[in-house]
Amino acid sequence: MTLPNDLLENLVKRKENGQTNKVWPATTFSLSRNLSVSKFLPSLSREQKLEILQFITSHFNNIEGFGEFIVLPLKDIPLWQKEFLFEHFLLPYDVTGNPEGEALIVSRSGDFLAAINFQDHLIIHTIDFQGNVEKTLDQLVHLDSCLHNKLSFAFSSEFGFLTTNPKNCGTGLKTQCFLHVPALLYCQEFMDLLDAEAELVTSSLLPGTAGFPGNIVVLSNRCSLGLTEEQLLSSLRIAASKVSVAEVAAKKRLSEENSCSLKNHSLRALGLLTHSCQLELKETLDALSWIQLGIDLGWIKTSQSHPIWNPLFWQTRRAHLALQQPEASRNLQKDTISYLRANVLKELTKDLSTNGF
Repeated sequence: MTLPNDLLENLVKRKENGQTNKVWPATTFSLSRNLSVSKFLPSLSREQKLEILQFITSHFNNIEGFGEFIVLPLKDIPLWQKEFLFEHFLLPYDVTGNPEGEALIVSRSGDFLAAINFQDHLIIHTIDFQGNVEKTLDQLVHLDSCLHNKLSFAFSSEFGFLTTNPKNCGTGLKTQCFLHVPALLYCQEFMDLLDAEAELVTSSLLPGTAGFPGNIVVLSNRCSLGLTEEQLLSSLRIAASKVSVAEVAAKKRLSEENSCSLKNHSLRALGLLTHSCQLELKETLDALSWIQLGIDLGWIKTSQSHPIWNPLFWQTRRAHLALQQPEASRNLQKDTISYLRANVLKELTKDLSTNGF
C-alpha cells in the first residue's frame, strides 16, 4: 500500500501556504488511547497485536464528517513515505522495531495521522500551520469522541484515559509548540523566559542531537493528568506567546547593535549553502536559521515574500527530497541525500545576496 501522489502534493502545499508566524510556525496535538477490552501493548503477543490492528482499522472509515482514511501497514509502506508522514506531521514518537501489527492511518484530507500499536493501541495526531490551535484541537477531540463511541477506550474515573506511560494518563494529550528563536538562543536568553515551576519541558527537533538544531525549540506539556485539554493549551499558548514577543524584541536589539560577530555568522551560513557539494541535515537547518535571521536584520536580501525558513525547512528533509525525485528513484541512500540536499539549496538560495557588503 502506498500513498497517492495527489495526497503527498497536498501535504506539501499545506506547508507552503501556512506558517504566518515566523517565531511559532507549527503546533502538534496527539491523543494516546488504549482499548478497554485488551491488555496494554507490552503484554501483547504478535497475534493479539494483529487482532487489535484489524479491529481498529475496521472502524476508521464511515466516521461522519471526516471523509476517507487510508490504512498503511508499516511492513508494506515504502520507507520514504513513512518518513514523509513523520516529517510532515512532526510526530513525536519513535517507530523503530518490529513493524508487524503496526500501521499508520492518514486522512484523505491530510488533516489527521493515526498510529496503531506504537506506544499505545492508538495515537491520533494532527498539526496546525495557520495559528488556529483551538480549532485544530477541537477537530482532534471531535474525532476522538467519534472513535470512542465505536471502540470504547480504557478509562478510569480517577486517572482518566489509561496509557502505557503513566505520565500520559488523564487527557492523554501531548501538545508541542515549535518555536524558531535564533535571536534568543544567540543572546542566551531563552531559558530565562520559562518558569521553572511550570509543567512545560523543552526538547530538540532532532531527538538524540545536542542543542537545538535550526534554533528550533520544542515546547511541550510534561504530563496531562489532572489537567483539561483547555488548560494544557492555555499554558502552552501563554508560554509560546511570551517567547514570540521576546524573540521580536531580541531581533530589534540585535539590529540596533549591528554585531559584526553575528553578521559574520549569518553570512558564513549563506556561503555554506551556496558553495557546498554535500550537506547534512543539522548543518543545513542551522544555516537556514542564521540566514533567516540575517534577512530579518537586513543583512541579506531576498526576492521571496515568504521566510526562507519556509519552505526550505521542509524541502531539505530526507523524505521531502525523495518526493522531488522520479518515482523509481525515491529510496535514497545517505550519500545521495546529502548531495541532493546541497544541489537543491544552491538552486533555492540563488536569489539571496548580501546587502551592502
